[in-house]
Amino acid sequence: MNKKRSALDQLELNFDNGYIYMGKSRSMIVATNALGLLRRDLIRDMGFERMKGFLFRYGWNLGRQDAKELMNHANCTVEEYIQDGPKLHTMKGHVKARCTFLEVRRENGKYQVRMEGYWCHSYEAEEHVRHFETSSIPVCFTLSGYASGFVSEIVGEKTIFKEIACQGMGKEECHWIGQTVDRWGEEAEQELCYLEESPIVEELAATYEKLLEERNNLKFVTDVHKKLTEEIIKGNNLDSVVRQVFQSTNIPVLIENLHLHPMAYAGITSNELEQYKNELIDYVGKNPFCQPQAIVTSTQLLHLRHHDRLMTPIFLQNKIVGYCSFVYRDLHQYNASISPMILERLASVSSVCLLNEKAKLESYERIKGFFLEEIINAGQQSNDHDLIMKASLIGVDLSKPFYICVLDCRFQEDDLSKELEMQKEVLSFLSAYDKDQKQNMLIGQRAKHLILLVTEDQVAKTGIQTWLSKIVDLLSSQFSTIKFYGGISSKANNVSNAGEAYKEALTAVRVSSKHQQIISFESLGVVGVLINEKNEQEVKKMAKACLGNLKLDDPKNIEFLRTLYIFLVNGGNLEQTAADLTLSISGLRYRVSKIESIIQQELRNPMIHHQLLLSIQSLMMIGEIDIGIK
Repeated sequence: MNKKRSALDQLELNFDNGYIYMGKSRSMIVATNALGLLRRDLIRDMGFERMKGFLFRYGWNLGRQDAKELMNHANCTVEEYIQDGPKLHTMKGHVKARCTFLEVRRENGKYQVRMEGYWCHSYEAEEHVRHFETSSIPVCFTLSGYASGFVSEIVGEKTIFKEIACQGMGKEECHWIGQTVDRWGEEAEQELCYLEESPIVEELAATYEKLLEERNNLKFVTDVHKKLTEEIIKGNNLDSVVRQVFQSTNIPVLIENLHLHPMAYAGITSNELEQYKNELIDYVGKNPFCQPQAIVTSTQLLHLRHHDRLMTPIFLQNKIVGYCSFVYRDLHQYNASISPMILERLASVSSVCLLNEKAKLESYERIKGFFLEEIINAGQQSNDHDLIMKASLIGVDLSKPFYICVLDCRFQEDDLSKELEMQKEVLSFLSAYDKDQKQNMLIGQRAKHLILLVTEDQVAKTGIQTWLSKIVDLLSSQFSTIKFYGGISSKANNVSNAGEAYKEALTAVRVSSKHQQIISFESLGVVGVLINEKNEQEVKKMAKACLGNLKLDDPKNIEFLRTLYIFLVNGGNLEQTAADLTLSISGLRYRVSKIESIIQQELRNPMIHHQLLLSIQSLMMIGEIDIGIK
């Protein structure tokens, strides 16, 4: 009985006069190292991704042609044709191929194929490793394309072969899987894209168009940047800059500070400003990655409730000081190519504007600070008329009554360099706040104290106590690592009394505490009035005598003094004092008993209680002791 010949057996190879035919198709023998050089040059000239598509299509067409020749010379079943594919692949010298699993089904008039197998001695893997060393991904693109094209031609359905392991990755064999496209699903998208890839000429034309568009975009951005730079050179402010951007782009522009207060805008109404601010605040509150002082750290497109916003930070001396935004009522206006570039250039120009403003403001505030020092140091023999005239030049009316406030800044960390830097920031913040509120107060600095001179009419609506409390709350929220305490002088009716008013405010701030952060000199009562430069020594002598053996020069006694003062301020309430000192009741009782033993006085006696409290307060007012109650 004769054995049935396979389709491959019926496909003859003919050699005649330099022609090699496989069936009716002319073929040729090519050295694998030549194909390896071709692969290397393709990667160099076209790039790795485009080379993958080129080799996959090349293999696909080889496989399809071989399948056509095979089917023209034999009449076999689909399974028989497919089984001859690995044999033909091996015979042509590409690889030693074997199929370990084959399933062919016909459903609804369409073939469903699944195959699995191995390739050994892949010429493609060997050449890739020779030129590029071991790869991190499979590299047999021609072989995958050949198998895909061959089986697709046999079954009439697109079938894709993928490697899941490859000799080019250092494996012993290439392990492949082949399936019809509907079985692969989205996993076959890349290979299908290779088959649909446009010719290089078309791609070059598209690339040229894109480059032309990019060139035009860059020219437009450069022109806008040039106009913005000219605004800076002319010395114009942010309002002029944003108007220029709006005229060039017709997109609403907004520049805000860290507190989302608008510094400049164009193309936006005042009602819209409030709406946009509220929507952004809601967005920040719901987004855990946003912080009030760092909503964005790079250019980002934010999708808010009723508008979209392209937002970028403004940096000044490596710190975010505000934000530039394009506001889109219709997102079709957004151009991903040029909008971020324009906005980032606006942010750079805004940074220069703000730096100029900062330099001018600091110079102006420095002058005001020097003038405040002159007022305080002038004394009773000063020429009031000259001081009032100088003050009028900077917009301060010293002919009216005024207050002097002293702010004490207490830092959590004992680092002098950081303290100096933070003091500069606090001064800068106060100056900006003063400018924003249009109050025009005088601001100065001595050691860790900030000195504020504010006229009575500037605080008439709220009163000096409420006004300074608002300042302290604002500073505390802005600078969380600093504790602020305030002292307020009594009202000074004459500029020559500024020095005395400063001493009053300094005396008041010395007795401020976490229980009472703002102290007015008037609230000190008769003790504050009685203490002055002429009787400080007598006050000190009497206070020390009242404290008896609780010596002030002994560091061990500072904690006793602190306990005693808080106990006296709380009216002898043990529970409240224990809570303030973070002590147990029994521990506090022991400490109170120890203090009574040292000073040999009974603290429950009202007269003794009053005298001790006045003594400690007096010593604090004249700066003799600091018991760390803040």
